[in-house]
Amino acid sequence: MSRDKTVLANRLIPDGHEMEVRVYYEDTDFSGVVYHSNYLKYMERSRTEWLRHLKIFHTDLEKDDSAFAIHRMSLKYGPPARIDDLLTVRTTLQKLTGARSFLRQEVWRTEPDGSQTLLCGADVEVAFINHGGGAKRFPDDLRARLTGEGG
Repeated sequence: MSRDKTVLANRLIPDGHEMEVRVYYEDTDFSGVVYHSNYLKYMERSRTEWLRHLKIFHTDLEKDDSAFAIHRMSLKYGPPARIDDLLTVRTTLQKLTGARSFLRQEVWRTEPDGSQTLLCGADVEVAFINHGGGAKRFPDDLRARLTGEGG
C-alpha cells in the first residue's frame, strides 16, 4: 500500500521524468484535500528535478544570462488528493522548438488495488529567455540534453 512507502522515487523515463511526492497536512485546505495551487508546486519541483537529472541547473543558466519561464499553462483537475496520499508527478517533453518547450505534466495517485487515477493534467509551454525577458534560442548542448540526444 502506498501509505507505507518511505523512500520517494525520482527517475528519468523515456522523454521525461517521474517524481513521487507525499501529501502533507500543509498541502491541504480546510476540507482536507490538496489546495489547487499546490499541484503547480508539485509540477514545478518535477520540472526542476527532471532538469537536474539532465545536468541542467538553474544556477548555470543564471551565469549565462538565461532562464526558463512559463509562458502558458492549461490545467484540468480531476478527483482530489488527500493527506498521506503518495502521488507521482510525470513530466514528458512533447515538442521542442527554437526557444520553447512544450510539456505534458500529470499528477497520478496509485490506488490500493494498483490502478492509477489522474488527479491533475497540464499542458505547459515553457519559454527559454534572456534576463531581459526576450526569447532566446536553445543552445545546441541544452537542446541535445532535453531531447536525450546528448549528455
